[in-house]
Amino acid sequence: MGQRINIQYSVDIDELDKEVARLMEDAHARHSSLQEVSNNGGAPTLSNETLETIDNFRIQMAAIDHQLNDVANIISGYLHYKAQESMAQQVPDQNSNPLRGNELDGKLEDFKALMDASENEVANQGK
Repeated sequence: MGQRINIQYSVDIDELDKEVARLMEDAHARHSSLQEVSNNGGAPTLSNETLETIDNFRIQMAAIDHQLNDVANIISGYLHYKAQESMAQQVPDQNSNPLRGNELDGKLEDFKALMDASENEVANQGK
């Protein structure tokens, strides 16, 4: 079997279903062609022809396995993307939180002033 390389390309999300279907159809076509070859054309079982048929069969099965693994990875990546998208929609908008930005800074300043006043009052009582 030839060497394999990983490639990356983008597909419009609306076309992803068609692309995955195309890859699966190709794997199915390879599988179907293997079923035709599996009878070994009537060659004797213990022969070079049978050995070559088995070797070719194994190479094609490995290619199908790689292709189905690619499809599984694409589907897994898509499902992960959808889950992340769903989670992002469930996280409340940061701007809707009343304790953000200037308001939070104001509350912190008020708290610090209150603490300083309390410390001064305790210090003055001790004198």
